[in-house]
Amino acid sequence: MRRWLSDLAVLRERDFLRLFLGQSVSVIGDGITPIAITYAVLDLTGSATDLGLVLAAQSFTLAAFALVGGVWADRLRREWVMIASDVVRMLVVAAAAVLLIGGWAQIWSLVLVGAAYGAAEAFFRPALGGLVPQIVPAVKLQQANALLGLSENAGWFVGPALAGLMVAGVGPGVAIAVDAGTFLAGIAFLLSMRVPPRARATAHRGFIAELLAGWREVRSRTWLWVMLLRAMLVLFIVVAPFQVLGPLALRALGQGAGAWGLAMAALSGGMIIGSIVALRYRPRRPMLVVALTGATAVAAPFVLAVGGGALPLIVVQAGRGVAVGVLVAVWMTTLQREIPEEALSRVTAWDWMASMALWPVGLAIAGPLADVVGVRTACALTAGLGMLAAGWVFLVPSVRGMQARPPEDHRVGSGPPDGGASGSSGDQTTAASDRQASASHGHLITS
Repeated sequence: MRRWLSDLAVLRERDFLRLFLGQSVSVIGDGITPIAITYAVLDLTGSATDLGLVLAAQSFTLAAFALVGGVWADRLRREWVMIASDVVRMLVVAAAAVLLIGGWAQIWSLVLVGAAYGAAEAFFRPALGGLVPQIVPAVKLQQANALLGLSENAGWFVGPALAGLMVAGVGPGVAIAVDAGTFLAGIAFLLSMRVPPRARATAHRGFIAELLAGWREVRSRTWLWVMLLRAMLVLFIVVAPFQVLGPLALRALGQGAGAWGLAMAALSGGMIIGSIVALRYRPRRPMLVVALTGATAVAAPFVLAVGGGALPLIVVQAGRGVAVGVLVAVWMTTLQREIPEEALSRVTAWDWMASMALWPVGLAIAGPLADVVGVRTACALTAGLGMLAAGWVFLVPSVRGMQARPPEDHRVGSGPPDGGASGSSGDQTTAASDRQASASHGHLITS
């Protein structure tokens, strides 16, 4: 018990505690709005196409503006960027609530709401990724990331459940208004932080020059760009289509929304457990662990491809959730220890952009694919291609051989090329010119 309590010692860091508390409240609202928006669209038109447009708008602008957000988060005080993003998103969500409660909402207005929200979130995510190592000692980074993951996963477990109750009881507009209120907690705690100003290594350059400098941080680390490419492919081939194919496959088996909801709850519950495991788990080869845990994405469509129903899917989703909870903490900790602090937000932005770039396409092609070949065959295709998309990275020496260094042996962002990977001298030629980098992306890092 004492060892587990010692892992919570990072909460004694004043600014991290405030960040943790604010995000713990705010993320509950993040889990409310997607459910409420879904039912709002279905109430308006009942069209799956309209629902896809509204949901895709947010991911499209998030991907489109992520790199811009990363540059500004490296230029400005990151907590200020996060506050500005929270204020904009609060106003956008409040506007959506007013439109719905007043009966004025149209599909085009909800598409605009989603697009504006995604654009603002594109500034928040890179800033958050860069802020954590500013306020947490290197030795406590993994505990900090695990606790933030635990908070986010718990929010995504509680938020949808609250959304279902509120949508049924008072309507989607009121539910979305509650989300707007949760942003106030995040803003208040961010305003109470006292983050010391960062010393910039170089003066501001042009926007394009700083954007390209962030890309060089990615390109110069083989393990990094390989893992970003893997995430893009797995999200596109497996995870995004599964959001459409999963409910269709269960419906074909005579199992409806309740079964799908339980499967999603099992995923969130598993992620909570995985975040708790990550408080203590310290892998010697972090990228190998990330690759292995990420490969579990193919399990769920495989279960449905062979005719498994709700029960095996729920079991698989729970196990996958544990893997993802570990993945997120290990991935973010590795990045924050290896990336130059002055470039961390830009590299985080490249991660978000790569992860989101093909997500809307994956959502869009799933339905037509199922119509042409059948749902079970579509699940089999995504699982099979997903194994290839997830598996090729094991052939890359810097992924297999990257060694984690003890936190006390380095400063954050001071690592050698390719993370000091053993057995990867060929990769070090590629990476010789710059420092390394990496990133994570919230709830979509289920790849």
